[in-house]
Amino acid sequence: MIQLQVNRASKNFQQAAAKLSQVWPEGTDDNVFSYWCKFYGENPDEKPGSVKLIEPKVYNRLESKANVSKLLNQHSITDVFPATFRTVAEAITHSEPVNIWFVKPFHLSGGRDIQVIAATDLPGFQLPKFNIIQAGVENIQLMEGKKFTSRIYVLLWDQQVYMFDDGFVVVHAPPYQKESTDYSVQVDHRGYESAQSAVEMMLASELPAFDQTMEKAAAATKKILPVLKEAIAATSSKRYILLGIDYLRLEDGNIRFIEINAIPNFVHSLKINQALNIPFFEHTMRIIFGLGSDRFKQID
Repeated sequence: MIQLQVNRASKNFQQAAAKLSQVWPEGTDDNVFSYWCKFYGENPDEKPGSVKLIEPKVYNRLESKANVSKLLNQHSITDVFPATFRTVAEAITHSEPVNIWFVKPFHLSGGRDIQVIAATDLPGFQLPKFNIIQAGVENIQLMEGKKFTSRIYVLLWDQQVYMFDDGFVVVHAPPYQKESTDYSVQVDHRGYESAQSAVEMMLASELPAFDQTMEKAAAATKKILPVLKEAIAATSSKRYILLGIDYLRLEDGNIRFIEINAIPNFVHSLKINQALNIPFFEHTMRIIFGLGSDRFKQID
């Protein structure tokens, strides 16, 4: 059986482990699976030989938007993420036309403290400390006139990279307006966990052209393997990390990654928890414990 040691999304992990227990081979030893974010402190019950996350010093560098931007520049990867800069001066001299800019803290997620700045206001803007500035992507697909963002799940384990076969979509509440700097239009997705919220969550597989979009997401993931190199090297048969990579679908059918989440939130709406997050956890454990899974695509 599997012994869980988790301090995030514990109910979802428990349901995943319960599903896995139904096919667990009889007579095999117990295995400890840990998803323990050390931001909340060390695991007091950690056991030698348990399956656990790679070290925070590694995944925090992947969580950092500034460090990811640095690595993208070092490896000349220019067509996966929007142009991203560490100073206003660099953004102003960017050669391609940009109407709006997103100012993002290095390490915060969930849209916290993001600002949206019009290009005309950029020359006088003071970039807050520990923030990056990212070019706004406006040639995006809409859903019933509203902006939506998408996420894929990626498993790094035993020196390999795997992408899960589904993801989710968050549809913002207000109608989309190009060049808008309104936080509610461009960023805000609070309330997605509630069935009564105007913000809607869907499975990515519910959208048209899903297969083609996932192929493009896999191709984009392959392109950023140099960015993931340190984290991949930190994995082993007992060490892993689960990534949530956010992206936008463009009008021409292509995609743009906008953010890597090394410690993503895995508690969403009931539908997404049941149809996506719990199966993702179950099949992650299937892969790691050698039980086989048909829901991952290996990226190489």
